[in-house]
Amino acid sequence: MATQLPCLDSAFPVCAFIRGSAPSGVLFNLTLMKRASILAALLLVLTACNYGQATSARTEDPPSATVLSSRVAQFDVTDATIIDALSKLSYEPISGLHLGVEEIIRDKASEPTDGTVRFSLSLHDVTVRDIMDALCKSDRRYIWSMDGSTVNVYPRETVGKSSYLLNRELDSIALKNISGPSDALSSLMKLLPDEQLGYAGIGVNNDYPEAWSVSFINITVRELMNRLSEHYGPRGGWIWSGSRGQRFFAYFEHGFRQS
Repeated sequence: MATQLPCLDSAFPVCAFIRGSAPSGVLFNLTLMKRASILAALLLVLTACNYGQATSARTEDPPSATVLSSRVAQFDVTDATIIDALSKLSYEPISGLHLGVEEIIRDKASEPTDGTVRFSLSLHDVTVRDIMDALCKSDRRYIWSMDGSTVNVYPRETVGKSSYLLNRELDSIALKNISGPSDALSSLMKLLPDEQLGYAGIGVNNDYPEAWSVSFINITVRELMNRLSEHYGPRGGWIWSGSRGQRFFAYFEHGFRQS
């Protein structure tokens, strides 16, 4: 008659059988030795895997962490709007920083650029994250978030609003041999024929070094603008501005000036 001992609870179950006709102690000890050997091998493999994962986590930071932790020695603005402050930030020599700025769209083109909320700041030895927090606390109509290496700043009231253009999701979009971000707008308008949007140039040249072909799936318009901007290189960004019926995107490679 054979008696079955409880199986070891592991990925590789090990069971010992003791038969009455044989010295049970011998068979049981051999089984224990096998168990110990298997456990030792498994622990060795798991230790090696964990060490590799820990080492990788320590040496590889996502782009967002690097950008947000970049330090600025002094950041001062006086009687400024949040757009003024973002313009100043866009000229800081921070490698990897891209900005996606969405202004509150005016009701009429004849209305002046919004300047109802103005503030002054003097920040010393701060990170990009500190600056963004300070700006959005100074003008609470805006909120910021991070996508890739782009810091997005947009009206708080648009959060969760699926009908808002920059929140709209595209099932897919294919861009072929585009020479710059503005070339992508033709494809975007075909996918969203009910939306009005235009393009305004900033600077002399807004083209890529060479033509670019790329496809995206399940991407929002905001994320698409970020990818187009990030393809410029280490710095750049985009702006969504204008008035109802005359809304437009503008792209910049190094910085932008508030008009």
